[in-house]
Parts: sequence; C-alpha cells; structure tokens
Amino acid sequence: MKKNIIKCVLIAFFSALLYNCEDITYTEGSDINLPVSTITEISNETPFVGTEIALEGINMNYVTSVAVGPYTFKIINKSDNSITVEVPRQIESGPITIVNKYKRTFVSTQFIKPQFYAAKVTAWPVNIQKGKPFLLTGENLDLIKEVKLNGIVVSAFGATTSSKASYVSAGVEMEIGEFATIEITPKTGDKQTSPGILVVKPTNTYLSKQTLMLFDFDAPFNPEKGDATSPFTYATIDGEYGKALEVKAASGNGWNGIYLKVENNNGGQGYDLSAYNKPHITFLVNTAGGEGYVQPIITAGGGTNDRHFTGAFGYGDDYKIKTANWEWRSYDLEKMGFPVVKGKIDKIGIQFRGGNVNGTPFYIAVDQVMITDGPLTPTIGWECETAAGTAWNIVSNGSAGLQGYNQGAKYASLTGISQGWDSKLGQASWNVKALDPVAYANGIWINFLLNTGNKEGYFQFDFGQGWMHFTKSQGYGDDYKFVPTANKWVWRSIKLAPGEGDLTKFDPTKDFTMGIQLYGGNIAKGTAIEVNVDSFIFTTAPLDPNLKPE
Repeated sequence: MKKNIIKCVLIAFFSALLYNCEDITYTEGSDINLPVSTITEISNETPFVGTEIALEGINMNYVTSVAVGPYTFKIINKSDNSITVEVPRQIESGPITIVNKYKRTFVSTQFIKPQFYAAKVTAWPVNIQKGKPFLLTGENLDLIKEVKLNGIVVSAFGATTSSKASYVSAGVEMEIGEFATIEITPKTGDKQTSPGILVVKPTNTYLSKQTLMLFDFDAPFNPEKGDATSPFTYATIDGEYGKALEVKAASGNGWNGIYLKVENNNGGQGYDLSAYNKPHITFLVNTAGGEGYVQPIITAGGGTNDRHFTGAFGYGDDYKIKTANWEWRSYDLEKMGFPVVKGKIDKIGIQFRGGNVNGTPFYIAVDQVMITDGPLTPTIGWECETAAGTAWNIVSNGSAGLQGYNQGAKYASLTGISQGWDSKLGQASWNVKALDPVAYANGIWINFLLNTGNKEGYFQFDFGQGWMHFTKSQGYGDDYKFVPTANKWVWRSIKLAPGEGDLTKFDPTKDFTMGIQLYGGNIAKGTAIEVNVDSFIFTTAPLDPNLKPE
C-alpha cells in the first residue's frame, strides 16, 4: 500500500514537472540565462534589394525576426550558425537587428548599405483626369524615390508594385485642356520626365445596374446540340457554386461546327440593357489544365451574332481558353463588337465549339453565367474551406440539410444564444491584399453567401479601421439582425464606402485585415441564433442577381 502511495506521488510530481515545462513564454524581462543569437559575419554588406544574403553567427537557429529598422527580411532557411534572408525591396541603410524566440535582441556592428535597381517608366498615362489618380507602368516602380506633377510632389495612391504605381493628382492646379508633365526621381539612376500629357474632364463613376443570372445550371436550362458531327459529351457536374455545365471531346473539332448551345430569353420577355453602363458577360470557367472554348451569342432585331474571346481582353485567350482551375472572367460586350448591346435583346446565350482546339483533347466547364454592369474584378477574401477564427466551425456540404448551393466543399457555421450587444459569440478574420485603386475606381462591393437555417442570426464586419453593420438601407431589410433566410443560401452584396461614416479610416488601397464578429445584435436576448456563411469576395459589380441597386 505504502509503495503504491509513493509511486502515485512520484507520477504526480513528474507529470506536474513536465506540464510546467511546456509552452513557456519568454519575455525580455525573464531573469534566467537565455541564449542570445549573435551575428559575426554578413556575406554581403552592399546587396541588391530582393537578393539573398547569409548571416553567420551563433544560435542562429533560434532567430525569429531579422530587420533593418522597420524593414523586415524574409527568412529563407536557418541552421545553428547561419541564416539566409531575402533583402526587402523597401529598405534603408543601417545595422541588422535580430530577435530570437527567447526575446533576446542583437544589433550588428556592420551596416547594410543596399543597392537599388533603376526604376524606369515604360508607359506614361495617355491623359490625366483632373483630380483623379494617374497610373504609371514600367520596371522597378516600387523603387521610385519621388514623383512630381507640374513640379509638385505627389504621394502614391494605394499599393505600389514593381510594374505599376498610381499617384494622386488632387491638390495640383491643372486646367482641363492644358498639358501636364510628370517627373520621377528613382532611388538610383536618372530622372525621367514625361512629354506633355493632356488634362481631361474626370470620368464619372456609376452605380452598377442589376446583375442578371443567365445560367447557374442548378435551375432548369435547355441545352441544344449544334451541327458538329464529331463525337462529344456534355453533363452537369459539381461546380464552384452548385452545378456546372461540362463539355468534352477526345479530339477538338476546330471550326467544324458547334457542339452545344444554351440560351435564355428571360421567359419570353428578353432583356433590356439600354440603361446599363458597361454590360459584360461574366462567368466562371475551368479547363482543368487542358483547353476548351466557349463564346457568347446574342439574338436581337431578328439576327443572331456570336463573338470571340481573344488576347485583347487580358486573359491570354486565343479562340481557346486554358485554366488550371476555376477562374472568374468578364468580357465587355460592346468591345467584343456585338451590333446590339445597350438595347432590347431577345436572347443571350453561350455556345461551345472547338475553336483553336483542333485535334487535341477538348475540355471546358462553366458556371454562374451572368450579365454584370461592368467587370467583376474579383478579390477572394475567405472561401470558408479552412478555419479563420475562434468558435466558427468548418462544415462539409450536405451535413446540415441546408437548401440551395454555397461555394466549394465546405462552409463556416456558428450557433448560440443571443446576448444582444452584451457579448461576442465568435469571430473570424483574414488578411486581404490591397485593392487596386484603378481597378476598383468604380466602387467596391463585398459579397458573401448567408444561411440562417431555421433561426435568426447576425454579425458585423470589422475592417480593422472601422465597423460596418447591416441595415435596411442596403436593400435586404436587415436591421442589425439578418432577415431570416428560411434555411436557404442567399447572396448578400453590399457596396462599401471607404472614407465615410464608420469606415472613415478604412483604406482598402493598402493591405488590410477583415473580420466578422457574431453578436445577437437586435435579436431578442435568449433567442437561439444560427449563422452559416461562405465565399467572401470583393468585386466591382454585385454578385447577387436579386439585388436591384438604387
């Protein structure tokens, strides 16, 4: 008995000892003798930005951070006595500071004196819209030191890349019809001065008209075989959102006939696009690494016309399409050359043909074929395939019996009891790359799929620099609580107003963190709530075909 007691005491003692040795948090104030990582040699003290250098020293395998002032190096690999890092493109001269996992800091006696590649503008803007940002394209533009417009220093507008950089023109005195000059000073190399650039009247932005869903392939549709005589097959398959339409052939038939076409006449009423600003055909496409082809067709005024997808639209098409996976595409119908776009249209559709896929395997699948007022310009936020926060569960499709379709194979779900505004029930957050201010000049929409099951639900957006709530003014009837979706998946498309209201400090032209925080909101305390979400995506036109923007 005594031996058993001693044995139990020893087991408990060693268990406690092992437990207390786990997950130790080290701080600068720790009073034990913790290892310091030190640099003894730098392989290159005058490296070019973007290149790799090696730091030799002691305890280098413990290093967690390498920086010169506020400029952080990317750690490539490390060992006991060496660490390889990549020199950031934005950096100044100075000593290297390293911090290790024990929070011990070391500052080198050697100074890094970086070298920069010459920045060069290869295309000046054709014109400058008065008061609006202008775009420079070229090489190493993120290494520009200063830009002047008519002799006035102007600041960058949004994120700058090596090939593109936007700058503000607001605040610079310019008259419409006059010519302005731009001068750039790179960090190294010669200055460049533009020729005279015409100042023009700013183009007005517009509020996108209602998005029109032509085919989601979950609702009934009527495929019609064409005149192609070579063998092919078609079928509905699992797409990115619900079902998709797949067409394939062992050997593409080139221009020898149409495989299949699908058209929509809007229940016999046709479509009136006369009030639309920039009608685009928008869809998801996937050729799974192979090649296929599809083209739009429009029937209007008694005639049917087709047009083609070529390299002119920025996707690399050449009368054939190639993707590795699902991709969003948007094509300007007027620029495609259709004789009738902004007017009364009898039918809009798509047709599949070999095109420039001739004698090689043909494969293509499409989903979510729509007419959008302007290009979609999608930026993915959170697809809800993996967790992005506490309390939210990642659920496989079909496990909860929700109706309709969501995106991908999974979605995020959270249930609880409303506490009103007293306490947060769960949150999720994710990083979003800066939204190109030129691409998103016409506005930013945040879209997501929502399903409240058979209950009520609510959450609020957190953009890091401001909150956003769901109210009746957004077109859905939400009032700090979602209108129940009755177990169905529905879209929410909300136009953001950065710089206004609660989003006064929100700057989407720089990388930001976005989050959702679940509260009961205006749902009565004690009420069971449920929120299922999927596919958070930023666009320049709304994805919800049921929303009528006003």
